[in-house]
Amino acid sequence: MRGQTMRGVTGAVLFGAGLLGAGLPGGGGAAVARLAATPAFYTEAQAEQGAAIYGERCAMCHGAMLEGTYETPALTGKFVANWAGRPVGDLYDYLGRAMPQFAPGSLSGEDNARVLAYLLKANGYRAGQTALPADGAGLHRAVLPAPGPAR
Repeated sequence: MRGQTMRGVTGAVLFGAGLLGAGLPGGGGAAVARLAATPAFYTEAQAEQGAAIYGERCAMCHGAMLEGTYETPALTGKFVANWAGRPVGDLYDYLGRAMPQFAPGSLSGEDNARVLAYLLKANGYRAGQTALPADGAGLHRAVLPAPGPAR
């Protein structure tokens, strides 16, 4: 009886996963493969630190939930599509040069990397074991993948 119950639970889980995958453009398998192949650019700790910095230095203009305001763009959705296919270093350099708006260049390289890690996490890119470096040089070799449906 226990074996039948476990098979039933396993079947229900697999069926549910299949339904979720079927709702993804391009099919579930392809979307999951894209997600698994997405490079990990930052660590979870780095993104957590970046969230705190974002709250202190960026949220006043871009919104607490990265939603943007009347005068400033959201940092999700179209934002990611605009940077996809470009080196991660381009975004890092932009943050260091132009942000925060009223004090450009006032964040350290480490803090810029932390904020960038938070933005990547908020946009569905996965964390890894290696921290995002605090210089743009190494980041110019890494290209930000296009956001996939399963991000």
